Amino acid sequence: MMLLSVVMPTMNKVNLLQQSLAALRGQDLGRDGPWEVVVVNDGSTDGTGSFLAAQSGWQRPGLRLVQPPHNVGRAQARNLGAQAAEGRYLLFMDDDIVAPAGLVAAHLDELADHPGCGTIGYAVTRPELIDAPHFHYLDSRGVARLPEGPAPARFFVTQNAAVPREAFLQIGGFDEGFAGYGFEDMELAFRLEDEVGLRFRVLPSPVPHHVHHHTHQEYFAKKVECGRQSLRYLARTHPGRLVEMQLHHVIDAPGAGPPGGVSRVIRSFAGSPLGARLPRGLAHWPTLPGSRPVWPAAYYRLMNLAVLCAFRQGVTDKCSHSCQNDMTA
Repeated sequence: MMLLSVVMPTMNKVNLLQQSLAALRGQDLGRDGPWEVVVVNDGSTDGTGSFLAAQSGWQRPGLRLVQPPHNVGRAQARNLGAQAAEGRYLLFMDDDIVAPAGLVAAHLDELADHPGCGTIGYAVTRPELIDAPHFHYLDSRGVARLPEGPAPARFFVTQNAAVPREAFLQIGGFDEGFAGYGFEDMELAFRLEDEVGLRFRVLPSPVPHHVHHHTHQEYFAKKVECGRQSLRYLARTHPGRLVEMQLHHVIDAPGAGPPGGVSRVIRSFAGSPLGARLPRGLAHWPTLPGSRPVWPAAYYRLMNLAVLCAFRQGVTDKCSHSCQNDMTA
């Protein structure tokens, strides 16, 4: 039986994809048995198709290509890859993640040692790409805050995480109602936890590099986009999860009572001129060598607040209601 399938959707990042696949091709599982890499070319127009067509000689791992006729989006692309996969486990990786030696083997070891669990691995920005303090913030968030051991489902992100394929198929895979950016990965983990009892464990090493440079402005633009579409959808599908994610501060669950005092303060600040300027203002935070932020504790707290402000901006955007109607029509 196929041991594991790495599922990697890609769109218009051929230079990064080349690095990601080269790193996977060099992996040694330290055991016998076939495994594969499944690449879903999701409507690329930058030469990705030609690059993939020229790949040859893949044996261990094998290389499987999935090419939908047009761009289908993150959730459906991963579903198509998982449906084509044959591995006992699905390791989801992004096309801008470069795996160090031993990463795939480490996932397999953790999955074998803890049946009925999935794995969530760390990822950090490649050092030479760090030219602003927000990269240090990003590398300290999410599963990076947890030691080895159990992890809540909300920390599941598809840049470096694995689940049993049987459990994935049992719940129907990713919810393709997530038409925009964000939250489709943790929503999958919520259903894996709630419907089939899957639990998650942190995989602290080895740590892959994220090789995609996102500017401060691009990072917050994605948070606004999340607020416009995916966050609203998540609030409807998993209203009981908003509090643990601290998202009740920016959006109400359907049928929920009035927001609490802290939520009202955050929403009022997010709607003020100062709240609107906060994300942009943090781009000018003073730094130390290596672009490390001065007063990091204060910077990280303000970044957390700025993320909530960006989400709230998207939620209250004039087009957000029509966007949400389009999603659910």
